[in-house]
Order: sequence, then C-alpha cells, then structure tokens
Amino acid sequence: MKSDDKQYSHQLDNLISLYAEACEWLNELGIAYSKNRYGVYKQHFEKFTELENNYSKLENEDLLSFKKKFDNAYLEVNQLIRIYDRLKEIDSGEFMEQIRKVASGQEFRANSENDQARDFLFELSIASRFMKAGFSISLTGICDVVVDLVGDGKLFVECKRIKSQTKIGANIKKASKQIHSRVKADASSKVYGLIAINVSDLLPSSSALRPNSMKEGTAIHRAISNNFIRANLEQITSERRGKSLGVMCVSEVMTHLLVDAKTPGLFYSRHTEFIPYCKSSILEELAPRISNQDII
Repeated sequence: MKSDDKQYSHQLDNLISLYAEACEWLNELGIAYSKNRYGVYKQHFEKFTELENNYSKLENEDLLSFKKKFDNAYLEVNQLIRIYDRLKEIDSGEFMEQIRKVASGQEFRANSENDQARDFLFELSIASRFMKAGFSISLTGICDVVVDLVGDGKLFVECKRIKSQTKIGANIKKASKQIHSRVKADASSKVYGLIAINVSDLLPSSSALRPNSMKEGTAIHRAISNNFIRANLEQITSERRGKSLGVMCVSEVMTHLLVDAKTPGLFYSRHTEFIPYCKSSILEELAPRISNQDII
C-alpha cells in the first residue's frame, strides 16, 4: 500500500520564511534556537544564499564540506517546519518535554543508537501527520502517539527510528509487544495499533543520482524505498499479532536536481509505504490522509 505520490515545489525564499517562523515559535516556547542546532542550520541557510551567485569564495574542499552541512540542514529544516505547522495549534504542555529533547540534539544525526533528538522528532512528525489529517492526538499517554479515530475507536502508534538493518526485526518486535500491552489494558473493544518506522538512515545513498525533475526524483526515492522494504519484508512482518493494523514505513531524502534541469534546484522527498498485517478499512482510509501532505 503506497502513498506520498504527489510532488510539492517550494521556492527557497518561501522555505526560509517558514523556517524563521518555526524558529520564532521555539523562542516563544522558551527554547532559544540561536543556542542550539537550529541556529546552526539558520547560519547554513544564510551562507547558502550568500554563496548562491559567488561560490568561488570557497575553495573546492571547503565547498564540499559546506554542501554536507547545508544538505543536512535542508532535511532538518523541512522536518521542523512540518511539526511546527501542526503543533503550534495545540497546548505546548502536550509536547514540551519532547521538543526540548529535539532541540538539544547535535547538528548531524548520530551514528550510535543513542540519538534521542531524532527519535522524538520522528514521534512528533507522526503526530503532526494525524493532526494535519484532522484527527485529535495525545502525546502524554502511555504510547508514543494516541489517535482519536472519531467513532472508529482509538489508535496506539509506536514509533521506532531504526539505525541498524540487522535490528529491524527487534524494533518491530518491541513495538508490537508495546502495542499488544496497550490494547490489552484498554477497556474498549474498538482499539487498534500501528507501528511507524523511519528507515531513512538505512536506505542506499542516492547522492550519485541527479534527477531531472521532482517527478523523477520522487520515482527514484520510491524505487529505492520499495526495494529496501522487499529485501527486509520478513523482518518487517515478523510480529503479526493482536490488533496491530500493520507497519508504516517512512523515509526522507534530499538531493540536487540537474543543473540543466527544466527547473534546477533542491529536492526533498518523503515517502511512505504501508505494510498491512490484515485487511482493514481503517488503514485503507487512513493511509492517503496521513501521507500526501504539503508543508504549506
């Protein structure tokens, strides 16, 4: 079950403007963005605009180093804008603990298992998806995200950002057990579970591929993601139990379009694949609503 098939195009100026709003939101929450990684990303964006027409200011080695920093910042900025777009509408008490940890992370994703900043960012991004689809959520319950399905019951979502391909099965098993205990402890019969995994760090690099358009870039990302899921399907589907509807597999990439492309520029893609554990009208109805979402 696929989704995220739409392509959205944004001018860099527009993205920078949205990011400035998100940074000001952090300030209003009492989190001084200038003193954490989000201030560093802002500096990279400012430097990028300065170098846009005069990159000869940098030596080639410095340019490659800066590209790595900017590409990472571009991904992180898109992610913050997405959660800001929804969380700004609810009481900060729902997510304050998580957002503080998100902001406290290091500039680049950690190679170790311990990268709580991105783990909590993933949880908040999943919550934001459901909110943008019109659902009420809770981030202060016994589960990562609890979704009110409005007449169809309640959905417990356990989120896992997976850092090792050999541990996909272990993460799925842990999430499945957590959901099973939540469902079992709930008094209602209309309660379900969904496992959400982020595999962005596990996908083969597409940095050598230069798409000619956003449509082509989306197709490349989708193909890489689908091949990865097929290769690891046994681990992903290893824990079919209870009322778990299935697994929501998410990945995000950024790259640069060809210089001679019809519309050259930067490309960000978020792909989502749903691996159902059973036939479910609830999942069929949810999937497109929580996937094809623009940041605007």
